[in-house]
Amino acid sequence: MSKKVLMAVANYYTSPFQVGSHHYARAFEKLGYEVFFISNPISPIHKIFANSNELKERERIYKKGGESAGGIFYYVPRSLFTPQNKPFLSSNFVLNNWQNFTRPNLLNFIKERGFSEVDILWFDSPLFGFLLDTITYKKSILRIADYSKGFNAVSDTQFKAEINIANKVDTVIYTAKNLKEKYDQIKDKSKMKYVPNGIDLDFFKAADRSLPPQLEDIPEPRVIYVGAIHDWFDVDLVYYCAKNLSNYNFIIIGPEQKDLSLLKKLKNIHILGSIPYAKIPAFLYNSQVGIIPFNVKDYPDLVNSINPLKMYEYLACGLRVVSVEWDQIKDMSDYVYFACNSDSFLNCIESREARQRFHLEHVTWNGKLSTLLKDL
Repeated sequence: MSKKVLMAVANYYTSPFQVGSHHYARAFEKLGYEVFFISNPISPIHKIFANSNELKERERIYKKGGESAGGIFYYVPRSLFTPQNKPFLSSNFVLNNWQNFTRPNLLNFIKERGFSEVDILWFDSPLFGFLLDTITYKKSILRIADYSKGFNAVSDTQFKAEINIANKVDTVIYTAKNLKEKYDQIKDKSKMKYVPNGIDLDFFKAADRSLPPQLEDIPEPRVIYVGAIHDWFDVDLVYYCAKNLSNYNFIIIGPEQKDLSLLKKLKNIHILGSIPYAKIPAFLYNSQVGIIPFNVKDYPDLVNSINPLKMYEYLACGLRVVSVEWDQIKDMSDYVYFACNSDSFLNCIESREARQRFHLEHVTWNGKLSTLLKDL
């Protein structure tokens, strides 16, 4: 009889942002677990704020009653209202009761799928704390991948809910070294384990490496960024480098969540929007430099709490990796080019100075999960 894990996660399973919990879901599957992957709910109110392609995909999953990918079943619940950092929606009432207004009823749906009793109950979203009181589980885990209090979208109510979950679960894993100190509201520090991000090497080794159609008219050398384009993405830094490196083409992949009008003025910057995760390796394999242009100065709390997954993915595809430096990743200086200012970043992109090969075999998601489960 296979083991079961119920994962309550912020990002929907088919999101172009494949974050740690997505990779852990697939690692659980490889270890023989049945996985039920629930993501944050949608509501009619969402369309008022953003009727995006991402929302349409979440609605599609909901209307289909969930979908399966191998041993992983994923689902997006729909409620009359959902917790958000907006008036009324940030209240304790909404946070604690949204599941009671889901159709079909979420808890009944979980039971019907056979997941009312599980081996592992996994969280990375503060919206699902009620599962601790309604699901029978052997072990519970909260994964903290960012300092959530630094995000405008996270209300104080949600942050307190995350702390509440942290104080109830058996184990808290965190991805950046400083998160243990930042979450000083977690009472039992002994149950906190530092587990930085990893890599799915099999995925990248098996991936298509042919030149994507979007790059056919964009000559090398190509400098690529893949990921969130949010407040901490340093538009000015990218603009400066692209303007002064006119022989390089800059590829930006990810949903636009920040004004990029400045970048659109330059012909050697190509903003491609969201690309399905399965197709990302082809873009990386056909680029020469992977960049991490984060604004540490203006967003120190956020950036210093990031263990960038893209760093490992760039390395897996053989790219020269250029990043601004912050505490969490400065021990990667043998493998990554670090820049202290705009000119330094520009010089690192052009640099031919050798870097050591990072042994990604030691940081696979499967290996991390196997070690974690042994220690539970």
